[in-house]
Amino acid sequence: MPAAGETERAPNIGKAVWESAGERAKSEGLPLIWVMSRALTDYAAGTLTLPRTTAGPEAGPRRGRTVFATDAVWAGADTRRAKDSVRSMSALCEILLDAYARGEVHPYARMVTTAQRDELKQTTPTP
Repeated sequence: MPAAGETERAPNIGKAVWESAGERAKSEGLPLIWVMSRALTDYAAGTLTLPRTTAGPEAGPRRGRTVFATDAVWAGADTRRAKDSVRSMSALCEILLDAYARGEVHPYARMVTTAQRDELKQTTPTP
């Protein structure tokens, strides 16, 4: 169910990527749709970098998958995607979910890459 102001989108995402990301999300107790929404939001805001700009060929057959995003987030992600030379919003969504499935990005208060997470660990004082 979309949050207030969000619209359903249907980017084409490979079955293997969707399932792998879904397994990780389930193991972390998170809805996959929330993970995708959060990743798009943080990518659009410029706080999440891409580990690569092309979707993997091993993703398997692609079909429309339900994700939710506000018009502002979708447009912001689309603008940044074009600057990053990612071919489409479908490719962007697949790249983000694949990075999540592979453990290259992580849900914290915001989505971060492994390098960003490790940097946060180094700068966070322990009580």
